[in-house]
Amino acid sequence: MSAGTSRMIIGFLAVIGSWPVFGILLVLASLLFGYLVPKAKALIFANAVTTLPRKVLDEYFPSWTPQIAEEFFATIGPEGRAAYRRFYLIMDFWFPGAMASLATASLLLIAFPPASAWVWLCVIAAPAWLFDVAENVTHFQMAGSYPNLSSSAVQFGPLWTRAKWVFAIVPLPIALVGLVYQYLHGR
Repeated sequence: MSAGTSRMIIGFLAVIGSWPVFGILLVLASLLFGYLVPKAKALIFANAVTTLPRKVLDEYFPSWTPQIAEEFFATIGPEGRAAYRRFYLIMDFWFPGAMASLATASLLLIAFPPASAWVWLCVIAAPAWLFDVAENVTHFQMAGSYPNLSSSAVQFGPLWTRAKWVFAIVPLPIALVGLVYQYLHGR
């Protein structure tokens, strides 16, 4: 890698790893998760009669089971399944997971700036987004194939959900350690 490319990457990381950028990303992620996602989810459950909580599969923490998936897709009905697929096509494939991962990477870059030997920790924000995409593809496929849920979807789907949650949560205490270290050492 050339010196110019290295400077450009370090400059980009320095911009992303700033409190103003983190604040903007956090506000955008909060808007997506706090307003747009619930609004889109309401369409999924508009005609549902269910004993399950009114949450989509990826909201089951630490994961969902094949039985929950069966009941979920049965009770939301054809209109709900179509709305679920639209939810992924219009929003969930593109925005919330990516925005949350960028905000996490930004926080990690504040905690471990480009000059730090630990700057590489910012990449641990990416797997959450990648597992979110895998999870979204699985849910999209299941909504389109119900009642014929593939064995691979019900086998791997819960693993994608669990891995997403692990990689979404684990970076936060790591960032906290970095921020506390900076505070204690006056950086």
